[in-house]
Amino acid sequence: MPSRPRQPDTGGIIREQSGCQAAVGYEVDVSHPDRRARTTLTIGPDHLNRNGMLHGGIIAMLLDSACGFSASMALGGDALTPLVTVSLTTQFVAGAPVGAEVTALGTVSGGGRKICHVTGELRDGDGRLLATAQGVFKRRPPDGRVQA
Repeated sequence: MPSRPRQPDTGGIIREQSGCQAAVGYEVDVSHPDRRARTTLTIGPDHLNRNGMLHGGIIAMLLDSACGFSASMALGGDALTPLVTVSLTTQFVAGAPVGAEVTALGTVSGGGRKICHVTGELRDGDGRLLATAQGVFKRRPPDGRVQA
């Protein structure tokens, strides 16, 4: 069974939680009293698609992360409550160039003890909407196995 990930830094900022997060370079903020997680990334050249804009896969990753951490707090009270993404639907609205800072916000919209529904928005530093998402997340049992 994998070891439990390290706890967030003081202030509720989670850095390098996973290899993917470390490679891409985004931060997770779970410090807000509204219990909505935020992921933030300053777009660099390695984050761009062939058109010179933030890659759609990275957009989906930021939304999945913000929504997932929000679901973790709703399902277990702890931002690091283990869960899996059951589904994530993403709508791309606008592009963002190198140098822009973008933030994804996850908002719990429903669910129960094991399943959580979350909506997400990705915005740039000027508040312009770049993408939205709807996700379903399932709490993972302590043994790490997820059953249908």
